[in-house]
Amino acid sequence: MIFSTEFNPLLEDFDKNGRLTLFAVLKFLENAGSRHSDVAGDSAIEVSGSQGVAWVLTDWKIAVSEFPSYGQSLKVETWSEGLVSPFGTNRNFYMYSDGALCVEGTTKWIRLDINSGRPVKVSAELLDRYGPEPDKKVFGGEKLSKIALPENFSSETKITLRRSDLDFNNHVHNLNYLDFAFEALPKEIIQNAHFKNLRISYKTALKEGDAAICKYASTGALSDSEKDSETRHIVCVYSDKDSLAAAIELF
Repeated sequence: MIFSTEFNPLLEDFDKNGRLTLFAVLKFLENAGSRHSDVAGDSAIEVSGSQGVAWVLTDWKIAVSEFPSYGQSLKVETWSEGLVSPFGTNRNFYMYSDGALCVEGTTKWIRLDINSGRPVKVSAELLDRYGPEPDKKVFGGEKLSKIALPENFSSETKITLRRSDLDFNNHVHNLNYLDFAFEALPKEIIQNAHFKNLRISYKTALKEGDAAICKYASTGALSDSEKDSETRHIVCVYSDKDSLAAAIELF
C-alpha cells in the first residue's frame, strides 16, 4: 500500500530564500508516516500508552534533488517494506512539489517494549495492516551505510535541553537532533551551506535532565557505499554522561 497525503507548509517551514528547510522536510515525512500508522490502527500515542510498545526510529537517509519553494503544493508518498528483521521494518518516502519528485528518503524502525527497552517481535497481522511493498525500494535498493565516526573533532557545543525538546515518551524528539547539529556547525559553514543529503543514526535517547554535547568534524572520507568525494559535516551528539545519542552527517 502506497499511502499518499498532502501538506500545506507554513511560513516557519521556509528559509530566507523561500525554500523548505531540511528540518521541515523531515517533519512532513515523519507526519506522513504517522498518518499512515493512524490509518493502519497503530497510532503511536495510543499504542505506546495502552500496550507499552512503540515503533522506535533508528535511522534516516534523505536526498533532496530540489527543495520545494514557498507556494508550491506538497505531497508525500510512504510505504513499509515489510519485515526486514523479526523486530523491525523500513519505511520509505517520496516527496513531490507541484507534482515533481523532489525528495527521496528511507528510515529504519524497531518495535520496542518501552518499559524494558527490549525489542519485541513484530506480528504479521500488525504489518499486514500497513500493506507492505517489499519490492518497492529507494536509493536503488542499497542498504543504509554506516556513518564513519571521526576520531577527532574540531569543536564542541553544549546544549541544555528544554522541556519543549521532549516528546510524549519523555525523550528528545528525533527531529530535534538535527537542530542540535545545526547549532554545532561553525558559523562559516552554516552561513553558506545548502545541504541536500542527510544521514542520522540514533543510538541512545537523551532524556530530561541530560545535556547534549555536540562534537563537530568535517571529513572528505567516504561513507561505506558513497561514490563522491564531497566534504561531509559530521556532528556526534553525546549526553553529558558520555554516551553517544546520535550521529548526523550532512553534505
